[in-house]
Amino acid sequence: MSMEIHRILFEMALFAVLGLGFEVLFTSVTDFKGDKRRFLMGYSSLWYAPLYACAPLFLNCASVVVFALPMLVRGVVYALVIWLFEYIGMWLLRLLLGASPSEEQYLKSRWNVHGLIRLDFFPAMFLMGLAFEFVFRSIR
Repeated sequence: MSMEIHRILFEMALFAVLGLGFEVLFTSVTDFKGDKRRFLMGYSSLWYAPLYACAPLFLNCASVVVFALPMLVRGVVYALVIWLFEYIGMWLLRLLLGASPSEEQYLKSRWNVHGLIRLDFFPAMFLMGLAFEFVFRSIR
């Protein structure tokens, strides 16, 4: 394999691990209030790793246009793109598994869209997009 393929596979694996890690941190904090034991137990699903692995591919393709935008606009773009990937990914998992792993939790929120995404997670998507950009720029 060429060095370029190695780099792409490394970046995809890195972003898959980062995304799952961010999600575990996010769920441990957001579920803290309802956790009587206060264990800060976060969770995710390995089914989500391929979605996070797409981040460096998107950033590589969109960097010329997106990186030139102001930070607030970039954050909004990232949140919208993350929602798009999440919606499609969760829909595909619903087809494959009968339900997406987050569907039960998402349906409890009035801010859910078809049980596939949650609009109230906008700040998290915004920040995760900017964090992914930072990591992407740092390794390039």
